[in-house]
Amino acid sequence: MADQKFDERFKLRYLHPRFLFSWLGIAILAILAYLPSRCRDAIADLTYKPLSKLNVGFKRKALVNLRLAFPDMTSQQLEELYADFLRVGIKVTLGYGIPFFRSREYLKSTYIVTGEEFLKEAVSLNRPILFMAPHAWAIDHCGLYLSASGLNMCTMMHSSKNQVYDWFMNKMRLKFGGKVYERGAGVRSVLKALKDGYHCFFLPDQDLGEKSSRFVKFFAEDKASLIVLPKISQFGNAVILPMFSCYNEERRKYEVVFDHYFDNYPSDDLMKDVRRMNASIEHLVEGREKQYMWFLQIYKSRPGGWTMSYAEASKKENLRNLKEYLKNKKVEELSRKDRS
Repeated sequence: MADQKFDERFKLRYLHPRFLFSWLGIAILAILAYLPSRCRDAIADLTYKPLSKLNVGFKRKALVNLRLAFPDMTSQQLEELYADFLRVGIKVTLGYGIPFFRSREYLKSTYIVTGEEFLKEAVSLNRPILFMAPHAWAIDHCGLYLSASGLNMCTMMHSSKNQVYDWFMNKMRLKFGGKVYERGAGVRSVLKALKDGYHCFFLPDQDLGEKSSRFVKFFAEDKASLIVLPKISQFGNAVILPMFSCYNEERRKYEVVFDHYFDNYPSDDLMKDVRRMNASIEHLVEGREKQYMWFLQIYKSRPGGWTMSYAEASKKENLRNLKEYLKNKKVEELSRKDRS
């Protein structure tokens, strides 16, 4: 099987005029990369509050997810959490040029590590490691930390419509070597890489629809949860090591958090294995809620084979009683399917 890794070489077509604004954005990131971190953070501290008041789709998605995940929170608490989440996001985004433009030595100086003993323990097992890293604002930094530590890494990505953006992001991800596969390359590419001595950086909390998933609790709500993790672990003889990436606002550094690897995994109970994956993510996010990417369509796929519209669910009258709205919507969707 041919190695379908991302080609990181620069292509002349990236200079097409339609990418002008992409290059302008990259130029701004280059300037920001050389500013002291306190300056970038000051920009975020000045702008996040007014930006958090804007009623945009980004916010509406985040509030739907937060309401489902934490139903006991008041509306004020959700708004405060969203504002904190936005502040962290702005700080990380303003620093996105650092891995691309700054030196390897400088980049290594921006890391702090929590739970390094768990990483060393997993490495000592002399097996491929599947680093289970849920979506966080600073997610690319934990992948870079692994490569910078001398581990041969591979991961999968989903191409965007912007070729320059893809080149920039993947060139940054490959700063310390490794392989990036397009998601369409499939699990076989990952299994081959594991067999060839690579470790894999895996995002476990994606919603790829009902076919690839089982509906299992994720915080307080059922989520279409991937079933591929225990399968890769079994067929690739891989150790599952949970990790999370944060921006430490007090120290202005990127914090990589490791947890204990999964022992006795997978079991003979797929649902139990998937729930264990979700519980591990919850444990990593707990106390670090502002670091998680709540703007993703986390709960889009719904039990019963229908898809939630975030735009509709986020309307004030629906958001207030979101669980009741989803219950009624499910009945409506099932009735529509029966009629057809």
